[in-house]
Amino acid sequence: RLRYGLIHPDIRAAARAKVITLDTMKAFAEHPSQEVQREVYEALTKEDSYLQAYTVRQALKSRGVQVSDDIGAFVRADYEARGGAVAADLLDEHSVLEDAALVETILLEKLSAAAEEARIKLGFAWADAMVRYDYATMADYGRVYPGPVEPDETAQKRVDEITAELEKLQLEMEDEGLEDDAYNALYERVDALEEEARDLQEAYSAEDLARAGVIASWSNGQVTLHIGLARPEDTVKEEGARGSSASPTGEEAPDAGEITYPASLAEDLKTERAMALGAAMALHPEATLDLTLFKLVSDVLASGMSVTQAIKIDARKEYRSHAKMDEIDATSLEQVAAAHEALDLSWLDDTRAPADQFAAFRALEAGEKAKLVAYATASTTQSCFARDRQRDSLMHAFEIEIMPDIRAHWTPNAALFNRFKKAWLLKILGEDLGLAQEAVTLASSSKKEIVAFCDKLFAEPFATLTDAQRAAVAAWCPPMMQTAGVACDEAEPAAETPEPDGEVAQAA
Repeated sequence: RLRYGLIHPDIRAAARAKVITLDTMKAFAEHPSQEVQREVYEALTKEDSYLQAYTVRQALKSRGVQVSDDIGAFVRADYEARGGAVAADLLDEHSVLEDAALVETILLEKLSAAAEEARIKLGFAWADAMVRYDYATMADYGRVYPGPVEPDETAQKRVDEITAELEKLQLEMEDEGLEDDAYNALYERVDALEEEARDLQEAYSAEDLARAGVIASWSNGQVTLHIGLARPEDTVKEEGARGSSASPTGEEAPDAGEITYPASLAEDLKTERAMALGAAMALHPEATLDLTLFKLVSDVLASGMSVTQAIKIDARKEYRSHAKMDEIDATSLEQVAAAHEALDLSWLDDTRAPADQFAAFRALEAGEKAKLVAYATASTTQSCFARDRQRDSLMHAFEIEIMPDIRAHWTPNAALFNRFKKAWLLKILGEDLGLAQEAVTLASSSKKEIVAFCDKLFAEPFATLTDAQRAAVAAWCPPMMQTAGVACDEAEPAAETPEPDGEVAQAA
């Protein structure tokens, strides 16, 4: 409340006069400078349009960097040492670094230093930096890869030790009762050992070191190094030359084994799908109102079982649990939040008697009532996969109507890919997305690198994709989550099947 007291007086007056909502007024507290608040308020209300809290927050992001943001925390010490202006807040983490140009200058300097350090360590010819890695610009760049070398006696002894330890770890990872944390810890150990073994058995050629380099960029809150890039003018054009993207075998990536979903992952995916369905309901108020009234009436008047158990109409918001709630895609949450901001809650006043609240509610326009009912019903969606027509024909048809594509409300990200086996990720890339060459190339990479590749691919499909690949990336999701896809049995996750001895599977 102390922070809200520091919002510009004109904005607080607008909230008191109900020109803007209280939530919209609170959004201006994202920036501690009253002058910036006033400028943004005047700019956003210039066209007399309805002002939302989400719009305010987006506009304020362009007026500086909060010290609690990943970039703000990364550059703050150097920024203050150079006398950069800071808009102080009552809570330090909400203070803002106002000189965006200085923030970017310092960030680029730090990225350049990281790239140069990697260049010296690996022996490349050049180093560069960019705040955001531009895949469209980098599409013309080539990439060089280390080739096999014969390890000396000491190195070979270490390779043999690593091989023996990897076999032991693989047996431990096959334990179906293994908890996720323990499984992930084993995977990290496997990745570290595989990387050590690669370093002992691979090296860049002198020719590649002389023409390739390193680019550092800022991604996912940290410095990311892009190793072995060759500038367009330095890229070898001859077919089959080092650094070309041709497959070393000329074959597509073979089958890496069926993808299965452990019970813990299946339950979390059900939760994410329920959240997406709730967002779709909130965005289709008329259809959801009809569904709610139909269920309420038919459950009371019709004989026999309830028409569907997929939604709760008992005035209780559904509690949703998830192992990694802070990491999953937030699209559905943002859509529901936007729907909430658009609700007319003027009737909901705790200082008024329930009868007075009800009278005010009845006076609302039909469209506003539909939004309220849709939002409330959306909050009751149960953890689910795609509905089986035989089990619940009502919700099967309704979900197809309001959510024909779950990707409008949910996007796969690193939180999901981290829970997939490396072989599954390669299979998805090679078979589902048509990126067979990328799957073969990434087979020698660590799981962490493959997860990062997939995360960036789905966050913003690469400009180099074909139309078919782009369409596949835009549509992909686990099949049991897509309404129009193949529904799977919710009672039991599929049993794992052995992986064939294909090139990608062996490399994985």
